[in-house]
Amino acid sequence: MYYKPDWPKAKKRINAFWKNEFIDRCCVAVFAPRKNSKLPPFPELQMGPWLGGLEKFDDNDTESITKWWTDPQQNYERMIAWFENTYFGGEAIPATYVNWGAMAMAAFYGSPPIFKKNTVWYPAVIEDWNKWEWKTDITDNPFRKQIFDITNYLIEQCHGRYFVGTPEVGSAGDLLSLMRGPDKLAMDLIDNPQHVKKAISVLTDTWIKFHEEMFQLTNRINDDGDVLPWMSLWAPGRHDQVACDFSTMLSPSMFKEFFVPEIKQESAWCEYATYHLDGPQAIKAHLDTLLQIEEIDNIEWTPGVGCPPTFSPQYIPQYKKIQAAGKKLYLLVKIEEIEPILSELSASGLFLCTNADSEDQAKDLLKKIQKWSKFI
Repeated sequence: MYYKPDWPKAKKRINAFWKNEFIDRCCVAVFAPRKNSKLPPFPELQMGPWLGGLEKFDDNDTESITKWWTDPQQNYERMIAWFENTYFGGEAIPATYVNWGAMAMAAFYGSPPIFKKNTVWYPAVIEDWNKWEWKTDITDNPFRKQIFDITNYLIEQCHGRYFVGTPEVGSAGDLLSLMRGPDKLAMDLIDNPQHVKKAISVLTDTWIKFHEEMFQLTNRINDDGDVLPWMSLWAPGRHDQVACDFSTMLSPSMFKEFFVPEIKQESAWCEYATYHLDGPQAIKAHLDTLLQIEEIDNIEWTPGVGCPPTFSPQYIPQYKKIQAAGKKLYLLVKIEEIEPILSELSASGLFLCTNADSEDQAKDLLKKIQKWSKFI
């Protein structure tokens, strides 16, 4: 692979990660500016493509901002600029996708994306369940078509240089918390449970169909596998993330009743399923439930904004519980957190993702991680 000449070696380690095997160190993706990089310094834990260019637009220039997000060529040119100026160390991989935030499926069902300079937002549209109807055929949705147009363009221009992943379209709980509003949705679980369950069923079915269509489109250029670009995580088969950030508002019993069936269905579609677990409240309330879901292979956990960092004493028992259950563990970390984390956890089935300030620092870090890694 042009932007990742050591891909065969990285692929071997990633395959070992999925098998919970240990070669010589844990998997680690280290991103750094390439020597003589022409891009500004990387933002902290910048896992996705460089988002430069938006700063030149006036906030009210909605036409130009929207084109920045939706034009296939502009998407491609940004990705190439990022690839050209990035060192992909360890298991870091050059991977791109259509990034319209994490909830693009809302646009398929009547919540038009609002493109801003720093985010994409999807407004609430479900006012009255009794008047709301779910479309059964969304193939003619213009936003869905745009996503496929951009993805096809990225594939056409690839020529073996990078991977192309599936856009994040969101799982039911988080989609409905936007389309309905989180406070109303929370009350709906009590007042309108059948409407919510029907919505979850529709969105789950759409999630699976969309991901299968994307997998058939992309796996031929992804080394016959699938990739989660924002995590820089490849797998040798169907792979994506399942999530329910809305679960922080739920009791364990409501989480099990409403959203665990969806999680099982979407994870079952995956041959390698990653669950995105976000925040101390979610890990405290729902980790035990998630560990009992056989279809989940890997748990990616992030502390969330304003919480203690990834390496904090209160989190270590939870990490060890994940590993003891036989699940893989994926963590976004700062460089200074890596050695203490590896002193506590087994390197087997562990994937760390970080940023370095330079290519030399990244290479030096990989040597150190090999010394710090141990099988427990």
